Amino acid sequence: MEVQQLKYFVSVAELGGFAKASELLGVPQPTLSRQIRALEVSIGVNLFHRHGRGVALTDTGRHFLLRAKEILEGIDRALFELREGDARLRGHVVCGVTPSVGRMMIAEFVKRFNERLPLARLSVVNMLSSQLQDQLKAARIDFAILHSPPTTSGASVTEFLGMQDLYLVGRAPVGPDAHTVEVGHLDRVRLVMPSAPHVTRQPLEAAAAEKNIALRIDVEIDAIDSLFELVNTGLFHTVSTKIGFASKWADPGLVAQRIVNPGLMTRLFFSMAAGGEATPLQTIAGELAQSVFWSTCGHLMNPRTGLPTGLATDTPTDSKNE
Repeated sequence: MEVQQLKYFVSVAELGGFAKASELLGVPQPTLSRQIRALEVSIGVNLFHRHGRGVALTDTGRHFLLRAKEILEGIDRALFELREGDARLRGHVVCGVTPSVGRMMIAEFVKRFNERLPLARLSVVNMLSSQLQDQLKAARIDFAILHSPPTTSGASVTEFLGMQDLYLVGRAPVGPDAHTVEVGHLDRVRLVMPSAPHVTRQPLEAAAAEKNIALRIDVEIDAIDSLFELVNTGLFHTVSTKIGFASKWADPGLVAQRIVNPGLMTRLFFSMAAGGEATPLQTIAGELAQSVFWSTCGHLMNPRTGLPTGLATDTPTDSKNE
């Protein structure tokens, strides 16, 4: 049985003959006759009484007509819903991620976005959290994964993703413990850091001020690849999250010491732009971005599950050092 045969059958039955159906459908009568006969053969019953004045439905044909119309209406409804669904998932999505998160997840996110939403177009904005906040408030991006989310007036949905410890990263450890370093030991360390305001600098500078420590930030570089090139030389240390130094630019031989006393952390959030209810396309893309984030970065978030391969692992410390 074919859908086209059902359409021919319904037309012949409702119009009362092959001639009218042929004229309406633009299909030759012999073709209609062959298709109706093939339908009857396929289901094993006669649907029409054929006589000199035309055709009339058999009792079985009248019953089958109701079912055929239900089938065709169901197919039309399914096709309409499919086309309507496709229309809702067309359009342009703009996603924002921080540079460190972007290095981990952009390639996988683009791949899965194209698989899940083939009719949509994607733009990915790679910026610092403060810049992403401005983009969200201005509704230039649909959603972002960032540190320190915008105020409630700048984002309609903000979800807490988790915490990240901060680490001192360099060629050699600082202080007596190769796995941790106290804030008080950072006063004599040459640092290369991103410019302020940056998510790693804010808690570091606040802790240093509380401890009355003068940080020695000799160089400021926002480009993370260049920053780690300097760290790789052994001239400088930097402060980074696990996601930050889990990159191709960080030499596997670098030592990472968790900063303690006090323990320093950053928080990551998923935020959607304000300005009304999210579209189905934005909702699905946002959920997909969070899923990809957890599959690519989740193992680097707290609770601690070990540092990336090749970097010195830390060991638990007493709570008094946290």
